[in-house]
Amino acid sequence: MEVHAKLQNSKAISPSQKILKDIPPINDNLEAQMRAYVRAFTANKTSTTGKLKDYSIMQYGYTETATAEPVGPKFLRITDIAQNYIDWTNVPYCPISKENYSKYVLSEGDVVVARTGATVGYSKMMGKKIPDSVFASFLVRIRHLDNEYKYYLGLTITSAEFLKFVQTNAGGSAQPQANPPLLGEYELSIPDKHTLVAFNNTVIPFLAAIECNEAEISKLNEIRDTMVAMLSRH
Repeated sequence: MEVHAKLQNSKAISPSQKILKDIPPINDNLEAQMRAYVRAFTANKTSTTGKLKDYSIMQYGYTETATAEPVGPKFLRITDIAQNYIDWTNVPYCPISKENYSKYVLSEGDVVVARTGATVGYSKMMGKKIPDSVFASFLVRIRHLDNEYKYYLGLTITSAEFLKFVQTNAGGSAQPQANPPLLGEYELSIPDKHTLVAFNNTVIPFLAAIECNEAEISKLNEIRDTMVAMLSRH
C-alpha cells in the first residue's frame, strides 16, 4: 500500500498513468471502426464461400517448459492470448532446437487459437513487430496459404463470429476441444483477390496503430513495475 501511495503521489509518473488509462479506450474505438469496415467489406465485396481448411494450414504448438530466463525465443501460451492484448514483456521463454524453431516460429499474419479449456476459441493475430517467438502446444497456429489474404483471414479468425463457432462446436463440456479438423470446417466468405488491395490498405493502418499502442502499454507497465520494485526496497 505504501509503495502504491508513493506511485500515486509521484508527479514524475502521472503522465504515464494517464496514458495507461487513455490508450485502451482508443484501441477499443480503433478496433470497432476496423471491425465495422471488415463486416461491410465481407457483405459487399465477397463473391464466394469456402472452408477455412482450403485457405490455410494448421499446426499444433511446441511442447516445452516455460522459463523466465531468456534461454531462447518467447514462448506464447494460452494464458498470454486470453487477454485484451498480448503483453510481450510478460511472455516467458523456452529452449528449442534450430530444427524445431523453424517449425514453430511465429510470423506476421499467423493466428494462434486456444484449442482447449475455458478460453477455447480465443485467438490473436501476430503483428509486424512481434518479438522472436514460438507457440505452445495448447495453441493451434493457422497460417494463410496466400500472403495477400493474410489480413483478411486473420481478421476473420479473430472475429466474434469465429469464436462463437468454435465454442458452439468444441466437444466436451468439462474440457472443450477444438482441433484443426473442427477449425477447418469454419465457412467464410472469400473476396476476389483484386479487391484485397483496397482492403489491405484500409486495415493495415488500424492494425499498426493498435499494435503500437499495445507496445506502449507494455513498456509503461514494465517501467511502473520496475519503479514499484525500486520503491519497495526503500
